[in-house]
Amino acid sequence: MWHRTGILCACIGVAVVASGCNDLPSSIGAEFLPDTTQLQVLSSELVPLIESVRTEQVAQPLFNTGWLFLGRYRELEARVLLRFVDIPDTLAGVTAEDILEATLILSPERYALGDTAGGATVVPFRIHPVVRFWSPLAIWDSLFANGDAATLDLTPIGSWNDPIPLRDSSEPVRVRLNAAGHALLAEWFRRQADSQSIYGVALVPEPTATSIRAFATQTIGQLQRPLPTLEVLYRRAGRVDTLRLSGGYASSFVRPPADTAGKLLLQSGVQYRVRLRVRLDALPPLAAIHQVQLWIPVDTAAFWTGNREFSRVLRLMPADSAAPGYIQATATYDAATASYATKSLAAMLEFWLRHRRSAGELLITLPADVLYSRLDRIALLPGMRMWILYSERKQP
Repeated sequence: MWHRTGILCACIGVAVVASGCNDLPSSIGAEFLPDTTQLQVLSSELVPLIESVRTEQVAQPLFNTGWLFLGRYRELEARVLLRFVDIPDTLAGVTAEDILEATLILSPERYALGDTAGGATVVPFRIHPVVRFWSPLAIWDSLFANGDAATLDLTPIGSWNDPIPLRDSSEPVRVRLNAAGHALLAEWFRRQADSQSIYGVALVPEPTATSIRAFATQTIGQLQRPLPTLEVLYRRAGRVDTLRLSGGYASSFVRPPADTAGKLLLQSGVQYRVRLRVRLDALPPLAAIHQVQLWIPVDTAAFWTGNREFSRVLRLMPADSAAPGYIQATATYDAATASYATKSLAAMLEFWLRHRRSAGELLITLPADVLYSRLDRIALLPGMRMWILYSERKQP
């Protein structure tokens, strides 16, 4: 009995092995078939690999980024909102007449966009009280899309009209507040004592401004850079004292230009980026991607470049936020061809292909260190080209 059972089990085992050897290999097993690899090239000049390309804008606030932008250049207008966070609650008795002098102090940075002739920038501006709440998430459209009256008191409390020198280390800009500014400060002291909201001030460029200038502020968790400061000299109980208020809430608001229709633009400040859709249906299902190159032509005559060199590197990342970070890539500028070229997008396309996608979308942006420290524009041209080098296994 046991002998016959052992023989039966052995036969079943042989049959299973034999049938397994005669089966066609699965799609997974086909990856390991030897000596059947054939290299192939797909080009967007012959196959529609690039399905669409368009510019999109991201609603990205410029709050406590370390840089403040103020001024005008072409269609751009940049404003600054400041809120002071260390107002004492013991000055309710200080009146406008008790305030002897009040000065807003700003620290200019070297960066400027626009007219820098003569080694200086012309950025005249006014200071206005803010009359409504604004948060770190606020952007231009949420505050100024319907005009200024809903957000600002239209009576200025101070102004600046002098050129600001362009130096690596410039003297601070010191703006004296007028009598209306003194009255505003006295109101702030009363409101702080009563635990009422204080919304700060806005710096608004004059229409005669010919450039946009950067000013310093601190980033979150970084305390070395100078903050905008409001210095108040006041009299109380026969004594003269000085109060220094720090602009702990500091944000830039940049009005997007209206000339973007039909253009492919990358621009920091207004956060323009390019979305590109890639088709994968021309690749066989068992393809292994080895190299992918994307060629991005640019129109350097349409660049907006400040007094720094434009970014020589672009960042390419999958539009899918759940995709792993390692599949991101970069593109480097080549002056000889006036274009950017990627080293390889193979990891990104391989990720899409392995997840059974017939298409994938990638975003072309400026590097993170440029997105918040400049307002430069890079203009891409239509006619991007892509090449895919892949290996194909013969189907058994």
